[in-house]
Amino acid sequence: MPEIRPFRGLRYAPTHLAAEVLAPPFDVIDGQGRQRLLEASPHNVVRIDKGPQGHDESWYAQAAEIKAQWLQDGILQQDDTPALYGYRQVYTVDGQERQRLGLIAAVRLQPWGRGIHPHELTRTGDRADRLKHMRALGANMSPVFGLYSDPEGETDALLQREGEPLLMDAELDGVAQSFWRITDAAAVAGLQRFLAQSEVVIADGHHRYETALAYQAERRAAEGDPEGIQAYDYVMMYLTRAEAPGLTILPTHRIIVGAQELNQESLLHELHVDFEMRPLWDRSHWQQALAEAAGDGVALALVLPDMGAYILRLRDRNRLGILAPDAPPELRSLDVTVLQKLILGPLLGISAQSLAAGEGVSYTIDAHAAMAAVDARQAQAAFLLNATTVAQVWQAASHGMTMPQKSTYFYPKLLTGLVFYPLLAPSIPGGEA
Repeated sequence: MPEIRPFRGLRYAPTHLAAEVLAPPFDVIDGQGRQRLLEASPHNVVRIDKGPQGHDESWYAQAAEIKAQWLQDGILQQDDTPALYGYRQVYTVDGQERQRLGLIAAVRLQPWGRGIHPHELTRTGDRADRLKHMRALGANMSPVFGLYSDPEGETDALLQREGEPLLMDAELDGVAQSFWRITDAAAVAGLQRFLAQSEVVIADGHHRYETALAYQAERRAAEGDPEGIQAYDYVMMYLTRAEAPGLTILPTHRIIVGAQELNQESLLHELHVDFEMRPLWDRSHWQQALAEAAGDGVALALVLPDMGAYILRLRDRNRLGILAPDAPPELRSLDVTVLQKLILGPLLGISAQSLAAGEGVSYTIDAHAAMAAVDARQAQAAFLLNATTVAQVWQAASHGMTMPQKSTYFYPKLLTGLVFYPLLAPSIPGGEA
């Protein structure tokens, strides 16, 4: 079961910690987004967390030099004593204000399935980049996002602030972010006991966890597998309750960007074999139409540049046998799997290997942007999806099943820059490194 520990976090000094130095995770930042963050502050974390588009190997060393300079200049500092870190995000979705509360801790690395479970596949490029980044900077710069089960909310009381927060309701992209240290011995021990009896499902940051495992193996091999725990035997992880009402998953839509021209008429003809199809005349109501069409089955929306938009509803639920025969009921309505198994692979020639390499498909949570890309002929097609549920995520992971890449988008994203977990210096109590 997961072992969590407080750690001596590396973080921005109080004189520098503000919304202007924080950033979303590296993998949701495009070139323009990176430039905006750089302009927000000369000390924005993106400067050391994500390289410019098309950067070469030298960028990682440059990022490490900047990090070292910030430490020397007092822009970054390491806590003298270990702590867990409380993290609250207040945001609005569909007109309703929600709150997500969790903690950031050092979590003992375990192979998949030993108390820590993935729920979706990852892309190979992200893993390679993050391993080079981890080697150069000697730290976890962003937390993995994990879920644990606490239906009664027993852990909420242990996450309360002690004294002045490090950051209080700092707004970034419409989300109020608060961050504080948790050092009360009883609270820390209570959280450790509760998590030691729990399973953890990775919600986001699978590639960061896999990179941490690769880095641990690399370091242990290089150091002759030293006795005792080392800093790199842990990974920085944000943990929150799976049952919390503030946990929001947005659908991640697929934009088809293949090089070969798509035969739209032929695609519609082939889709008719497995799907009931009806035109979507008013695309502004796609979400309601798609939810109603799904009902207790599976439905997708398809947008084409010349042939219009359609709601596709799977005809035969027995076709859901494309999933493992022993799959739980929650997984028999996974539109992302149906899309891959019945459409992307056999009809569009986009294999699982292509998706792993990030080829043929791009992803967005903005359905209007997906449709606009098709209308502007910047994409061959777009598939709009219903949101995956937390129950489906938990069931997939606990049954050892993985969903396709980008099956979920947990909103809001965790910020990078609140705290870093050092891998090359003493950072956890009792650690040798």
